[in-house]
Amino acid sequence: MEQAAGAAHNFQSNTFLKPSLSYRYPLLTAACLSLGSAALAQPIIGGLDREMDAILAGRVLLTELNCVACHNSSLQAKGAPALRETSTRIQQSYLEEFLTDPHQAKPGTTMPNLLGSLEKEEQVEAAKSLSDYILSLQTEGTPTLPAPKPSAESTARGKELYHQVGCVACHNPEGSSLENSIPLHRLGEKFIHSALVAFLENPHKARPSARMPDFQLELSEATDLASYLLRDAKVRESVQADLSRVAAGKEWFEKLHCAQCHDPEQAPLPLAKALTELDGNRDCSATDYQLTETQTSWIQAALQSMDDEWDPQREIDFQMTQLNCYACHQRDGKGGPGDGRDSYFTTTNLNLGEQARIPPSLSHIGAKLIPYTLKETLTNGSKQRPYMNTRMPAYGSAPTKDLLELFLAHDKLPVAEFTRNEVNKDARLAGQTLVGDQHFSCVACHTFNGHAMTTLNAIDMTVMANRLTENWFHLFLRNPQQFHGTTIMPNFWPDGKSIRPEMLDGDRGKQIDAIWQYLEPGQQARMPSGVRPEPIFLDADQGEAVMLRRQYTGIGKRGIGVGYPSELNIAFDAAQCRLGSLWQGPFGEMSAVWRGQGSGFVKERSKTVYRFPVGPALALLDDMEAAWPVVEEAVKAPGFQFKGYTLDAVQRPTFRYLFDGMEIKDFFEDQSDGSTFVRSLTFDKKGSEKLFFRVAAGEKVTAGADEKTYLLDGQLQMKLSLPGQIRTVDSQQELIVPLAGAESFTITYEFLTK
Repeated sequence: MEQAAGAAHNFQSNTFLKPSLSYRYPLLTAACLSLGSAALAQPIIGGLDREMDAILAGRVLLTELNCVACHNSSLQAKGAPALRETSTRIQQSYLEEFLTDPHQAKPGTTMPNLLGSLEKEEQVEAAKSLSDYILSLQTEGTPTLPAPKPSAESTARGKELYHQVGCVACHNPEGSSLENSIPLHRLGEKFIHSALVAFLENPHKARPSARMPDFQLELSEATDLASYLLRDAKVRESVQADLSRVAAGKEWFEKLHCAQCHDPEQAPLPLAKALTELDGNRDCSATDYQLTETQTSWIQAALQSMDDEWDPQREIDFQMTQLNCYACHQRDGKGGPGDGRDSYFTTTNLNLGEQARIPPSLSHIGAKLIPYTLKETLTNGSKQRPYMNTRMPAYGSAPTKDLLELFLAHDKLPVAEFTRNEVNKDARLAGQTLVGDQHFSCVACHTFNGHAMTTLNAIDMTVMANRLTENWFHLFLRNPQQFHGTTIMPNFWPDGKSIRPEMLDGDRGKQIDAIWQYLEPGQQARMPSGVRPEPIFLDADQGEAVMLRRQYTGIGKRGIGVGYPSELNIAFDAAQCRLGSLWQGPFGEMSAVWRGQGSGFVKERSKTVYRFPVGPALALLDDMEAAWPVVEEAVKAPGFQFKGYTLDAVQRPTFRYLFDGMEIKDFFEDQSDGSTFVRSLTFDKKGSEKLFFRVAAGEKVTAGADEKTYLLDGQLQMKLSLPGQIRTVDSQQELIVPLAGAESFTITYEFLTK
């Protein structure tokens, strides 16, 4: 074995490790790259596969294994975790085991086994000293005590988050074992819950190299995700640091040159020969990464070509592989979610097709996005696709600086030649007209300043001119399928001819330029036609009531709205057999339920709508103090069966339903004064001793002159045919009526104000 010259390594045998050891500082030669017998010991680098370019893969390995931290090269070292930050979170028992044998403690790690040449007892003692020294670096206090076992609800939310936001792009989905997945091994022994939460909230604080990107999780999200990741945790008893070993640990830290990776700003110049000077046939004692034959061949191929110059596009390929961008994105036909992971890229809007769930292509990205937007996207993970569940994480400025410059300098597209309109209000008015619902109808798919015409809700048009280059905008609109083969975006200029020839002489370039000029002011652009569709009103007419079975606020999809000729209106809940709401004036505005696949709500056309409590109006109680049954909104009330309705001569319904073995008929009759409703409930048999009716609930229910008159919130008067009682429940007042022995019950609702 040949040790590098003193000038290269800058150490002598008596200042490195103990003279009795045959350990030499590792050179990247044959033994350093030897194939180990333990398959689990091989380092795992996300994004590398057997079929890829050997030289590129080798260069990635040289950086990800941090070889370039000691061997001088033009390549940039990955950098290792910041120990001052890590020391506040990691459990010492795990740290000791990891330092003793990193590959056994964490299969797939890129940490070399620096203590591997020591005798076993000395390994253990050195690891204990090193862990004591590392924990002495804490600047934020001691680790928190373990949290109680996470709740099942938190763990379930964390599982959904883990499989949606992008974690499985690099790590294994639950129950899978995919090639090149970064292991999540024994996290419960490494982190306590609060420590993992802190790491997930800001991973770059501990790992500034951004190989673990920042998904900008909310505290609640980080808490749920940590609950899932630690769901099977077996937390060991904490081991207290031994301050007497700190000095010895610091000595080991210096002897092993740990600062080369963990604190490069304080480390000396590279200690070993430059990569271009290495001879692949030389031997040395190795840190032994247990590389596979393929990994060894990759590094040897990279070493043999270190002097070769790369074209910029290949350098982009290299840096995207380093950051594992290809796990989510495609560029020039390479990358994108692979088998086993594709199904975890999901969307909340299937109507938009594949582009709604698969992250966008990075082909020509430097020619597509303006510099500021591209920098914000890489650095801070800006998000413009709210329907896509996978998030673009933040990588920070330092890890992406070179990639950003390469994108901007070398991504090129042909120049779109066109005749520009004179920049004035006429051009913008033409653009406004073109995107509206009477021409190209861009608003049918895209939101505009947060407003949507339909349920498609594609990227907001008001952000486009502030994100995209004008040249890309022109080229894309000319032929969207050329950029995205699966896009549902139509081509409005087939064969270069406009489908709207009456606008701007049918000139494609002028029309696209008009749209661009219109969108340039961003959120200040005037609203195009169709974004706010004309309302659709429904009212009683010619002396007859009207009905609309749709979704109403507080009721859900089984609502039955009735507008009466005297402009008094109700919404009945057929799921819970109760009066849901009551209002005075015109009946409803139904554009939200008439358009957009009927998914919206009918809007009551009144400033004052009385909403009655969710849950059944009839209940069986042991006494007046018993709690009323709780039933969630839009959920069928147990014990009730809705039997439909019959209509009288002027189309007013009588609702029929069953409860407690009796049939109930519920009829609302509007009075000609326009202020009074008479509600009559009749039962086919007498009410039982335990039968009660909840008339209303609100902030304030007050009794009138007698025990049968009440006032709800000072504006709705209710006269009952049977005496009621007021009770207070959780800061609300309820009006309850016992129905024991009753065969009918009448409520007269009177609006005291218009």
